Amino acid sequence: MKKLYEKSPWESGFNVFKRRIDEQLQLNGFGEGAVDDADLLPFYRMGESETYVLSALGCSVGM
Repeated sequence: MKKLYEKSPWESGFNVFKRRIDEQLQLNGFGEGAVDDADLLPFYRMGESETYVLSALGCSVGM
């Protein structure tokens, strides 16, 4: 059983955003670190949802 990750008070919002996207990508068969920070940062800065980013990357979510 996978242990739920507890967010550290020192962890940035971007780190949480990236980790959640990486986890979903891995669940859908993508390799670890499939997306670079430089690719995700513009989405994060624009306030795009994780679901939107995952859909744009071709990952099925919420199904």
